[in-house]
Amino acid sequence: MKRWTVRVLSAGVGLSLVLQSFGGLGASTRQDRVPLAEIVEKPYLDVLALSEAQAFRASDIEAFRAELRKEKEQKLASLKQEIATLKSQIDEARRKLQELNRRGSRDDPQTAKERREIHCQIQRLRKKLVEKEALERKTIEVSYENKEAKLDLLTRWPPEKKRIEEELRSGRARQRPYGDVEDIGFREVGKGQEKDIKLGEDAIRELRALGLMPPEFKDEEVEAYIRNLAEYIARNSDLRVPVKTQLLLTDEVNAFALPGGFLFINTGLILEAETEGELAGVIAHEIAHAAARHSARLMKRATIASILYQAAQIAAYIATGGVVSLLTYYLLEYGFAGLGLVIELKLLGVSREFELEADQLGAQYLWKSGYDPRSFITFFDKMASKEGYARGTSFFRTHPAFADRIIHSFREFAFLPPREEYVTDSEEFHRIKERLRKLAQEAMEKQKEQERKRPRLRKEETCPEDEPPKSPSPTTDAGRRVQGCLARVERNGLPIPGAVRRREREIFG
Repeated sequence: MKRWTVRVLSAGVGLSLVLQSFGGLGASTRQDRVPLAEIVEKPYLDVLALSEAQAFRASDIEAFRAELRKEKEQKLASLKQEIATLKSQIDEARRKLQELNRRGSRDDPQTAKERREIHCQIQRLRKKLVEKEALERKTIEVSYENKEAKLDLLTRWPPEKKRIEEELRSGRARQRPYGDVEDIGFREVGKGQEKDIKLGEDAIRELRALGLMPPEFKDEEVEAYIRNLAEYIARNSDLRVPVKTQLLLTDEVNAFALPGGFLFINTGLILEAETEGELAGVIAHEIAHAAARHSARLMKRATIASILYQAAQIAAYIATGGVVSLLTYYLLEYGFAGLGLVIELKLLGVSREFELEADQLGAQYLWKSGYDPRSFITFFDKMASKEGYARGTSFFRTHPAFADRIIHSFREFAFLPPREEYVTDSEEFHRIKERLRKLAQEAMEKQKEQERKRPRLRKEETCPEDEPPKSPSPTTDAGRRVQGCLARVERNGLPIPGAVRRREREIFG
């Protein structure tokens, strides 16, 4: 298989890798100074290079930061007004229903038609409301957090670089946590990994029973490629249990690892990656979560009953037809790559060190596997900067601030022993990606057709959509899933809060 590599020109310390920007930025003069408004739109690698090539006054940075925050608040205020307008329109539609009900005890054909039109209007408005409340707000927040992180790098990286150089000169680089990178595979990172297999199997069973897991994608050739890539990275990691991969048919950009080496990768993530290195970066990050036993350490703090209870609460907030899947909503709202889907991390108090640790270990596993360790950051940067980020991806909505994660990652890149070249891409990746694009679209169309033909207890009329969805949602029958979650909660002896019941009736009638 042909693979493409990037050659590291300097044979010196790993710090050269960090500053080897794709843009080839050099020293700047006053005439070619890059404005801050342009810098925050550039990739992180270019921002770090600019922090070396161009001096920035703290007062200028803070003034621009204030402008960004003002702009963000204006967008959030505008969004708040849009949400208020949608709620008002829903209330007005309900008043029209009340007027219809006052006409008589039974509907004549004209009244029935009017009622159906109002029902469809309310359904469309609800979908828009959920979309704006759950997704567009995240898009704004993530976009501006990403821009502020780049401003932070301009001031934080130069002194950090000096500290790194001093640690390298003094021979203290290996004294950092997990500094023994030459011993990957022989050191002890997550003791007791073999005990996690049953925990992972139980979690998978519950997720599927609750309808929180998108359908599997099956194709021997695509599955073999992903399996081989994951197993290769796992062999160059601290994971001591076999990695088991599964592809999920959804265009959401996400991947997650459950205890015991179970790795789930969405088809949408593979299609979003531009190179094999980016895909390898995501896989390495998730293998790091599994190797360090992050999900197992968190899941032990939550009972199955509490997980079911949370599932019911979240499910009751999803509109019929699914603007967003339950899995995505969990990850957007609670934000832990690979675990937020079933545990309310706001209550459990997830440690920011888990995510930083996975960033560090993931970079090390990429390096050990021969991939450019910056690949994960390039994917991170692209997704966090992309328009509509929160709508389609949930992978990086995590607790540590962007700036902390970037600085932490680039520190690790600088400490890694240098290599002459790194793998960045392969022909096979692009061949598999094109095959997946075609097959996934066909599978989604087939799934959509099966959903239309699924037997129902009563005839259901469909409403015309303003815009057809890009792909069928994994939770098209959200009402059925809500009822299943609530029934399981009751069987576990937990009361159903009135607010959840009211929201359920409000959405599903």
